[in-house]
Parts: sequence; structure tokens; C-alpha cells
Amino acid sequence: MDVELLTIGAFAKAARLSPKALRLYDELGLLPPARVDPVTGYRRYAPQQVERARLVAWLRRLGMPLARIRHVCSLDAGAAAGEVRAFWARAEAETAARRDLAAFLVDHLTRKDPAMSPTTPALGMRYAAASDTGLVRESNQDTAYAGSRLLAVADGFGDEGAP
Repeated sequence: MDVELLTIGAFAKAARLSPKALRLYDELGLLPPARVDPVTGYRRYAPQQVERARLVAWLRRLGMPLARIRHVCSLDAGAAAGEVRAFWARAEAETAARRDLAAFLVDHLTRKDPAMSPTTPALGMRYAAASDTGLVRESNQDTAYAGSRLLAVADGFGDEGAP
């Protein structure tokens, strides 16, 4: 029986995984070896396990988390394909959002905005307010304010407030 089984090194090479990854996948129950020597602890893998190991390797290269890989490996081929499709659609959406953010940041950081230039003098603001009491009011209660960051106009309603 041991003649057919592969050592962890030979299996790692066939599966394109490292022995360290195979040990981790064994610990997680994702890819247990066909046999573990009770004395030495050496792991041996069946050649039939290469296909699953390669699937795990490919899914990891996509960036899929191990917990989701375990789920995908438990499904039949059609359902597994659907999971991969859904995972990749989300990955592409996240990548598109990051691409848009990166483009915004590049534009924002390279823009030559004259208002941001230290040589541009500060913007000065002056205002004048004129108002009329109109036909209803006895006195003018309107006011205006202009500060360095605020321009406000208030329509006064009198001592009793708005109707």
C-alpha cells in the first residue's frame, strides 16, 4: 500500500503546493493525507488527491479564504463553479472600487489647485446688506453676516418667531 502513496515532498511537487501548506491544510481538515505514520508522523498522499490539492492551490491563487475553499471543495462541480463565479464577481467589484479610489487619489494629489498654493493671497470678502421692512413689518429685523468661512443671511420674524 505504501508503494502507491506519495511522500509529502513528491505530493507537494505534483500539486504545486509547499509541504508547509500541506501541513496547514491537514491541520484544518482541508486536505488530510491518506496515511500518517503513527511513529514518525510522516504524511503520505494518494495520487488521487492531487486533483483536489490543485483545486485548493488554484483557489488560493484567486485569493479565496481557506474557510470558503473548504466549502467549495465540499460541493459538486456545478455548485462549486457557481461559488467561484460569485467569489470572482465580488473580487472584481472590490477591485473596481479600489481602482476608482486610486484614480481619485492620483488626481487629487497631482492637481495644481491655485487655492491650495501658498503663494496665493487669502480670499477677502466684503458684504453690504440692505433690506426693506416691507408692507407688514414695523421694523427691520433682517441681518447678514460674512466671516472667513461663512456667509449668512437671516430673515427676522420678530419677537414671537416664525408663524
